[in-house]
Amino acid sequence: MSLQIDSIDPAQGKQGDQVTLTGTLLRAQALRWGEEEWEEGQWEGGGSKPGEAEIYFTVPEGEGTIQVVAVNGDEQSNAVEFTYV
Repeated sequence: MSLQIDSIDPAQGKQGDQVTLTGTLLRAQALRWGEEEWEEGQWEGGGSKPGEAEIYFTVPEGEGTIQVVAVNGDEQSNAVEFTYV
């Protein structure tokens, strides 16, 4: 089963906001936020728990529009965008 992000909610916000990614994410081992790659512990959900379809995280400092991708080794999901307001 491939990694797939179906939605990001909210798709825009500011530092400190809570964001939820929904999709086929149970095998995600890292989350790419723009140029940064976050290991487990910087976000919740996904991982190895069967049935997990959501990843939760807090928006870090930043600006502009960021591409968000779930990663497992060489496999990566589609990208979704988050825009700082």
